[in-house]
Amino acid sequence: MLYYKVDDQLTECKFCHCSRYLPYKGGTWRHKNVLVKRMFYLPQIPRLQRLHASMETAKPMRWHYENRIDDGVLRHPSDGKAWKHFDNVYPDFAPDPQHIRLSLYSDGFTPYVQSSTSPYSYWLVFVTPYNLPPDLCMTKSFLFLTCLIPSPTNPT
Repeated sequence: MLYYKVDDQLTECKFCHCSRYLPYKGGTWRHKNVLVKRMFYLPQIPRLQRLHASMETAKPMRWHYENRIDDGVLRHPSDGKAWKHFDNVYPDFAPDPQHIRLSLYSDGFTPYVQSSTSPYSYWLVFVTPYNLPPDLCMTKSFLFLTCLIPSPTNPT
């Protein structure tokens, strides 16, 4: 399903019901809708499907299920309390080794450091699958850029 194409047509937020566009004030842009905030989304589902379809990555994507050792040492997020708690809360999700567990994180930077009069920032949102072995979890090829949020101020 392509939810992002349907969302492109909306004039107000699905969650908070605020307008997505600035009100027209008779300026020079002639009834053109100007977005209040902008976010560029990069679809993740095809990338995650390719991880199980590829012969190189299909076996490592089951590592968290096949190589789990319960000796009290934290070697991988699958050894942690949060992972085990999630398995207890959602018992229908845990037994299937093909279910993908993701980590979401973000980082912001200012591309124009020299210009203090006009601050501008970009916020990058990344996703990485935790199904992989510890040496592959955070490698460059498995860090997926999900969103890019340009903003004159930090996003709230």
